[in-house]
Amino acid sequence: MSDSPLVSVYMPTKNRLDLLKRAVNSVFNQTYSNVELHIVDDGSTDGTNEYLQQLAESNQHVFIYRNEKSIGACASRNIAIKNANGIFITGLDDDDEFLPQRISSLILAYDDKYAFVCSSMWWDYGKHKRLIDSKESIITLEEQLSYNEATTQVLVKKDRFIAVDGFDVSFVACQDYDLWTRLILQYGHAYRISEPSYVVNDTGSSVRMIGNPKSVQGYMQYFEKFKQHMTDKNIKNQEFMKLRRERKKMSVLMLLKQFGTGHFQAKLRYFLSSNFSFVRNTHHWFYKKKPK
Repeated sequence: MSDSPLVSVYMPTKNRLDLLKRAVNSVFNQTYSNVELHIVDDGSTDGTNEYLQQLAESNQHVFIYRNEKSIGACASRNIAIKNANGIFITGLDDDDEFLPQRISSLILAYDDKYAFVCSSMWWDYGKHKRLIDSKESIITLEEQLSYNEATTQVLVKKDRFIAVDGFDVSFVACQDYDLWTRLILQYGHAYRISEPSYVVNDTGSSVRMIGNPKSVQGYMQYFEKFKQHMTDKNIKNQEFMKLRRERKKMSVLMLLKQFGTGHFQAKLRYFLSSNFSFVRNTHHWFYKKKPK
């Protein structure tokens, strides 16, 4: 394998032209040079199609596909990946962005003994950013069944993605969590590097899945699909993840039940914010920009 194998970046998009331009530029600004970009326009009506056609005409490493009728982000991702030319693939959501060293750091960390590699990430609330999953880690199946340790995007060989049948379009949410878990089931442990290189946009200009009813349904689909592999610890963690997605209050009893199951600081933070408005409001004041 070449020292600089071709990496294909897949990106679905729909009616987010300004954010899309930022995401595309973050791919163009990579320190790693052997990159191609596959974008699927999922029925946009805001000028996205015209922008993408101009982009493809001016850059031979950009490939554009259009769904005249929307088929959803995951079906669109599968289209891009099927047409990718790279040995490796990695994804970018149209409202997020790569830091310049994103691909080079993942390629440097890659080892075939791992199912895939991923990294920590910045969660951008608009006023401040928070570092997520910042520790270097070997991701085992047991850990993955408790929490999506693989974060939002990974670098993986295309043939592995195809072998596990890509994104499951029957999922209404948590499709990434499902796919990363299937890759670990098939190919063994994964590896997360500590260097953050992905920025998740939660500034109010984009809708994230927490608090979305589809997110809760996605977690239930995930649980039903993988419950035969889960330990009691995994099940307790899934109960917490569902509660958090539902934005329900966490009782003292449930907090105590979660002791010893991992991620306790996150659970304590959620207990405090779900029960005490001043904690929640302080968090919002610190991180969030005021709406215009």
